[in-house]
Amino acid sequence: MERSEGLMRPVTIAAALIISLTCISLSPSIADPSPSPSPTVALDSYKIALEQYKHDRDVFMAALRDRGNKMQNINNVFKAAVDKANSDARAALPAATTPLQKTTISSNRRAAIDVAINARDISIAGLGPMPTPPVEPVRPEKQQSNNGKGEKSRR
Repeated sequence: MERSEGLMRPVTIAAALIISLTCISLSPSIADPSPSPSPTVALDSYKIALEQYKHDRDVFMAALRDRGNKMQNINNVFKAAVDKANSDARAALPAATTPLQKTTISSNRRAAIDVAINARDISIAGLGPMPTPPVEPVRPEKQQSNNGKGEKSRR
């Protein structure tokens, strides 16, 4: 009897091996005929879009810094022009004796400030519109493994 048990064991192992190989080779034919796209494809496209977003964001930030520097220069020139008009008016006012001279000094001061305002407005308009920020890509949603059914809590 021991001999037949010894022969049974290799036969059983061989049969189990053949059955498992047959099941493994048949499993692709049992699969869904229209498989959903693999999540790695969606993730790869998201990663590419994210890299493009990061590049666009860097370009946007550089454009904002550049515009800020130009605005600062425009405002510095404007402030210098207004300060010069005010200091010229203050310097000329003590020498003015008649009300007409004082009015002329004040009018010249306002005119110089108006010219500075117009120059500043033209310079700001020359900068063009504000840069538009890039739109962050939307992360693809993970597919639920339980066919859309809510998870049940285990207690």
